[in-house]
Amino acid sequence: MTAPPPLPARSPRRPPRRLLAPLGLLGLLGLASPAGAVHIALVYHSVGHSAEPAARAGGGVTLGVDPETLRRRVLRLRGEGYRFVTSSEAARVPPGTEKTTSLRFDDGFESVYLLAYPVLRELGVPGTVYPIWERVGQPGYLTAAQLDELRAAGWEIGSHTRTHAALVDLTPRRLAQELEPPAGAVSEGGCLAYPFYLQDARVRRAARAAYPCAVAGTFGVRGEAHALPGPLASPWDDWLLPWRGPLGADLRLPAVLAGTGLGALGPGDAPVAAPTLWNPAAHELLGSGLFSLSWAGGVRDTRLLWRGGQWVLGLNLLRGGASYSGGTLAYHVGGPLTVAGGYGSAGPLGAVALALGGYGEVWARALPGSVVLGAEVLPADYLRLRAEYDLFAATGRAEGSYALPLRPGEGRPLRLLAGYDGHPYAGAALRVGAHTAALTARLDRPAFGVRVQTAW
Repeated sequence: MTAPPPLPARSPRRPPRRLLAPLGLLGLLGLASPAGAVHIALVYHSVGHSAEPAARAGGGVTLGVDPETLRRRVLRLRGEGYRFVTSSEAARVPPGTEKTTSLRFDDGFESVYLLAYPVLRELGVPGTVYPIWERVGQPGYLTAAQLDELRAAGWEIGSHTRTHAALVDLTPRRLAQELEPPAGAVSEGGCLAYPFYLQDARVRRAARAAYPCAVAGTFGVRGEAHALPGPLASPWDDWLLPWRGPLGADLRLPAVLAGTGLGALGPGDAPVAAPTLWNPAAHELLGSGLFSLSWAGGVRDTRLLWRGGQWVLGLNLLRGGASYSGGTLAYHVGGPLTVAGGYGSAGPLGAVALALGGYGEVWARALPGSVVLGAEVLPADYLRLRAEYDLFAATGRAEGSYALPLRPGEGRPLRLLAGYDGHPYAGAALRVGAHTAALTARLDRPAFGVRVQTAW
């Protein structure tokens, strides 16, 4: 909540601040944009916007499509030369060799059987359904008999986990339990769909042990079987599909680009300071990417991480009461080790991180005049602790968050925060899907901070 302490005075050769963000974005888009033929995944939940009481009463956001719109989009893609496949078939098609598309239905609403199945059966198109196993047979959800009928008709049955918990909040034992489907329920070769599109390296390792493929959200990582792209559908897909499909993106793309551009605005002539609670070698607790924007103590902090395989590209910007502009490149060497290097307003930096067997990671970063040790760990389900200590400045920061046991089927969206950055503070966060908004307040005097984040 307070501005980060300035680094020791020096006169580094600063990167051109106005060019750093655009160059970084060009690099990110280069990672995101494949060449040649690509796969388009259309992701829906319920079918028929008003006919799904389960979707409205504790079953999550609808993200629905009406049957005629579904028919129109199928015919359009077929007319453009796309072949319809299931999720696991899409994972087996070599990238860039064929134009394919898949229809994915998450959560297992009964309207998929009642409204989508007749349309797709008439058109000769298979779908892939991802049930939440504890909800099978409940009112508004698919029954076991309906799943068997879909399977017999050529549909693929994947898994959306046992209870629809947010997997990134779970320790290894609970994570393994959540990923285990009922015996014989998943089609041979069927994929996992991560709830809320949230995953990290721990979750991907657990998924690899149980499934041949797994679908994430938004951009995913092209060619990575356990982080396959799955952009959200939108009401505007009738005209967005020509660019949304090949890019593998959804409506978060313009938001991320605009937010990163916003982070670069403003003078960068305040005292140079490194971002706080910052691990440049992040890997163990990172999905396919992350964007965050926060404001506290007069400082605007913008962060962007983008993963491509074992590489992670990072962009950090501070404006307001402190300034920093820098980029990092991290590489997961293998096993528990990740290393990183970069350059920014404070000069060159290096970092290293070690994974803790599925419970988080410890890390160290070094800049001129600063060596910081830190950790981010999950000691229990839904509890996350972060801390760092600067050996030179003899200062530390820490923050903990806990997801309250409310609406567990929606990933326990309400979280409490408490931390210390030279002054105590507390707050609350609301996570909806992969998006989080938080409000914090200092406990020693009236001062507030806000944060927004989206992950994929």
